[in-house]
Amino acid sequence: MWKPSPIHQYLVVITVVMATTAGLLLLRDILTVANSSLIYLLIVLLIAIRSGTGPSLLAAVICFLSFNFFLIKPYYTFLVSDSRELLDLVVFLLVAFLGGQLASNARQQAENARQRANEKEILHKLASLFNQLSTREGVYEALQKVLSEELHTRHVHMLPYATGVMPTDQTVCYLVLGQEEKVYGTLCVAFNEPPTESQLSLLNTSAIQARVALERIELTEKLSRTQTIEEADRLKTALLHAVSHDLRTPITIIKTSAASLLSLRQHLDGEQQNEMLTVIENEADQLDRMVGNLLDMSRLQAGALYLHLELNSLEEVIGDVVARMYQLHKAERITMNFPDDMPLAKFDYGLMLQAITNLVENALRYEPAESKIEVNTRVDHDQQIVSVSVVNHGPTILPEVTQHLFEPFYHGPGGNIGLGLAITKGIIEAHQGQIRVQDTPGGGATFMFTLALPADSTGGIV
Repeated sequence: MWKPSPIHQYLVVITVVMATTAGLLLLRDILTVANSSLIYLLIVLLIAIRSGTGPSLLAAVICFLSFNFFLIKPYYTFLVSDSRELLDLVVFLLVAFLGGQLASNARQQAENARQRANEKEILHKLASLFNQLSTREGVYEALQKVLSEELHTRHVHMLPYATGVMPTDQTVCYLVLGQEEKVYGTLCVAFNEPPTESQLSLLNTSAIQARVALERIELTEKLSRTQTIEEADRLKTALLHAVSHDLRTPITIIKTSAASLLSLRQHLDGEQQNEMLTVIENEADQLDRMVGNLLDMSRLQAGALYLHLELNSLEEVIGDVVARMYQLHKAERITMNFPDDMPLAKFDYGLMLQAITNLVENALRYEPAESKIEVNTRVDHDQQIVSVSVVNHGPTILPEVTQHLFEPFYHGPGGNIGLGLAITKGIIEAHQGQIRVQDTPGGGATFMFTLALPADSTGGIV
C-alpha cells in the first residue's frame, strides 16, 4: 500500500489551506469573521485527522496568517484595527492548535487500535497454523508465508543454525529461533524500508510463537521415541520369553527325535522311523512359522511394512485359504458365503492371505470335529466397506481374555495365543481397517474385520 512522504503531506496541507483561503476571499463580503474562523478550524481538524500532528500544526499557522492577512481589516497587512478582532485571532490560533492536537491524538489512538487488532489477527493466524503442524519444515514454511504476506517483506529466509549474525543494513533483521543452548535456526527478514517499532514487535512475537511450536514438535517427537522404545522393550521381553519357551519346544523335539534316530535307528522299524521323521518335519514347519511370525511382528512394530495395494478379489483370497486348509487337514471343515454383488477391494494380496489364514487356523483349532467354521462376507455400499467374519462354534472366549487376544505372546487360561492374531490385527490396521471379536450365538467366537472399498466401487466384479 502506497504511503505519502512527509514532504508530500505538507505540500497537500499548503494547497488545501490556500484553496480554502481563496474561497473565503471571494466570500469575504458575505461571511462574517466568525464564519471564516469556523471554516478554518474545520480544515485544521480534518488535516489533523487525516495526516497527524505535524501537518495540523502547519495548517493552523498558515490558517492564522491567511486569516489575518486576507480577512481581517486592514486587508493585506498583519495589522489589526479592532482589538476585539485581535482577541479573535489569538483565540483562533489556540483553538486550532488544541483542536488539531486532540484530533491528531484521536487519530493516533485509532491507528494504534487498528494496528493491535491487525497484530492479534496475524498472531492468531500463526497460532492456528502452528497448531496444525507436526514438522519443523512446516513451521518454517508457515512463518515465511505469513510474514511475507502480512508484513510486506522483501524476503524471509531461514538460515542455518547461527547466533552471531549481524544485520547488513537497517532494512534487514535477524532473529534467533531458540533460547539458551537450544537453537532451531535463524530467521532473516528483509523489509523494503527500515521497519517500524510495531513491525519489529510483531516480528519478535511471531518468532517466539515459532519457537514455542518447534519446542512442542520436539517434545512430541521425544515422547513418540520414548513410546517406541518402551514398545520395543516390551516386544523384546516378549521375544525373549518366546525364545526361552515357544521356540525351544520345537527345537527340543527336533533334537530329541534326531538323536533317537541316530542312536536307535537299528532298533526301529521303517514305520517308527517314518513317524519320527514326520515329527521332525512338523516341528520344523512349526519352527519356521514361528520365526516368520517373529520377523513379521518386528516389521509391524517398526513400521516397516510395505503394502502393495492393488484391486483384488476377496473371494479369491478366501478360496486360496480354504484350499490350503483342506490340504493340511484333509477334510472339508469350512463353508464360504459371498454376496452376489461382491466388489473388488484394494489390498495387498499376500498380506491379506496371511491375515485370513491366521484367523481360519485359529478358528479350526477350537472348532468341534462335527461342525464347520464359516467365512462370511458382507458389503455395505452406504459406508463403502466390506466385512469378513470367521465364525467358529467352539468354546466361548472369557471376557478377561477377549481384551488381550491381539497382544503378542499373550498367555491366557487356555494357553499361549502366540503371534498370529497380533499379526492379523497389524495387517488389517495397516490397510486402514478394523478388527474385533464377539461371541458366536450358541457358543464360540466370531472374528470380524472391515476394509474400505474404492471410491468408485459400484458393486459387482469389475
